Amino acid sequence: MNPAIPLGVLGAVVVLGGGLWLALQAKPGHGSASTDRQAFSIADYRSSASRLTGNRYRLTGRVENIETLGNDRLVAVSLPDNKQERLPLLVRGGVAQNVNLTRGDSFVFDVECRSGRATDGSEVKGVMVVNRVESK
Repeated sequence: MNPAIPLGVLGAVVVLGGGLWLALQAKPGHGSASTDRQAFSIADYRSSASRLTGNRYRLTGRVENIETLGNDRLVAVSLPDNKQERLPLLVRGGVAQNVNLTRGDSFVFDVECRSGRATDGSEVKGVMVVNRVESK
């Protein structure tokens, strides 16, 4: 696989993430009706992330890249069953607490698929927001 493709996807998420994190903070209860964790499929996420809004997942993944967005971080994670693709996760400031997210290390992420608004006001669906991080 061409390494520029995952970096291009990550770049697009970074551009959207800059304004999106503010919108997500303004809607803390949106999509949080279910507390049960779902089985995660990266294929389902890639094809129809908007339908996953509100679902919660517990994912184990290896950090491949970290981008800073103010106090937040956008983390590209590879999952054990699909090491070629990168899943972008939004880690808001303070969520990682005492866990030092470092490239190349594996962590357990409790995430929720969320929706929000980009800086231009358009709706963005299917953003994976981290609620908790644990060292593996």
